[in-house]
Amino acid sequence: MLPMELGKTRNVHIVGIGGAGMSAIAELLLKSGFSVSGSDLASGEVIEKLRELGAVVHQGHQPENVGASDVVVYSSAVRPEKNVEILAAQKLGIPVIKRDEMLGELMRHKSGICVSGTHGKTTTTAMVATMLLEAGQSPTVMIGGVSDYLKGSTVVGEGKYMVIEADEYDRAFLKLTPTIAVLNSLESEHMDTYGTMDNLRDCFAQFANKVPFYGRVICCVDWPEIRRIIARLNRRCTTFGIEEHADVMASGIVPGEGGSTFTVEAFGERYDGVRLGVPGRHNVLNALAAFSVGLEIGLSPEKIIAGLGAYTGMRRRFQTKFRGSDGLLVIDDYAHHPSEVKATVKAAREGWKKHRIVAVFQPHLYSRTAEFAGEFGWALSRADTVYVAGIYPSREKSEDYPGITGELVAEGARTAGAKQVVFAGDSDELMAALRQEAAPETLFLFMGAGDITHLAARFAAWRLETRGNATPSAS
Repeated sequence: MLPMELGKTRNVHIVGIGGAGMSAIAELLLKSGFSVSGSDLASGEVIEKLRELGAVVHQGHQPENVGASDVVVYSSAVRPEKNVEILAAQKLGIPVIKRDEMLGELMRHKSGICVSGTHGKTTTTAMVATMLLEAGQSPTVMIGGVSDYLKGSTVVGEGKYMVIEADEYDRAFLKLTPTIAVLNSLESEHMDTYGTMDNLRDCFAQFANKVPFYGRVICCVDWPEIRRIIARLNRRCTTFGIEEHADVMASGIVPGEGGSTFTVEAFGERYDGVRLGVPGRHNVLNALAAFSVGLEIGLSPEKIIAGLGAYTGMRRRFQTKFRGSDGLLVIDDYAHHPSEVKATVKAAREGWKKHRIVAVFQPHLYSRTAEFAGEFGWALSRADTVYVAGIYPSREKSEDYPGITGELVAEGARTAGAKQVVFAGDSDELMAALRQEAAPETLFLFMGAGDITHLAARFAAWRLETRGNATPSAS
């Protein structure tokens, strides 16, 4: 249990409780002894789990859902001026706070290890959490994703550390109180919030400088934008990287199917035979961040290496949905930014050299598609065959972005030199086309932050029905 004393505040209502970040807060509060209610437009596995833990979850937003709440929490995805539950709470005089403020309050009783970055936040946070758990540190953990190792997205521990994924969207991470801040990566993203790269860099520097004088900022110097802000940091800093000289580096990387082996050189010491059970050079960088955290808090290198070896991955992060005896693989991944797509396709290409790679990509947001269509095309072009699905709009409306469709990404892939590119805006049409692609030694790589994950599950289920000699993964 967390030692939280909030007076008579015991009933928390969460608007949009099914979201990754909000469900993690709900789970942490439930495990800490609070009564939790919430609402969401959709249902699903996450909400069913919260109900099993004791949450009262309503489908849809209604003023009466607020009930006898002591406080109402909402995410950046919710517009408070239009949500009927928030308006009802304000009318009743119930305090209304954003998710990031709640996170900041929950962190007050722990030493916070906060992982930020445009990419790699979820994986690195989970790696650090696994490392600490394996080392017997009993951390409290909050991740914006699902880990089978952690049996969810949160852990309530008795130890001194709180490991948390620090989201930069809507400047949310500025409400956190890190003792150790990890700057994993940085490039153009969330320009609807920041407007310019200067503003984005400013916020990352502000976040890093929130670390106390006895804390540490851990920076990936392989990212040019991270290097640009290091001079602005007035706290102790550890650097890590593969390409650039750093305090903690990886060398001798040997990729294989499902993982990598490499050497870590840290502060003049060398550690050979580090094994990671997830593929891709980008995951080696994530592991270096976790390694740096482990050294900073005083874990022995042996415990750090064992902890990294125990990391089993996250759902929707290069997650195997189907593995056939004929070599056919179905992989589901959350990649939704050009750099993430590029890294994921590269991991598939390097780890499964004999396989034909079929990339199935769903663009996320009209605005992101308009900004990055060409870059998405280049990122996808290393696949043997590219399928582009219709855009997942999320919070955006198509009428606000005339002429912006997934065909722009498909055209970008053709321009980049991809030889087989298909745009299929209808999911049933796409499913039928993918069935025709099924062949031995083929890796189907489903990518996107929208509902493409459901198509991956459908395709995996179809293949399991037609070829029973296979290993389906947990979903």
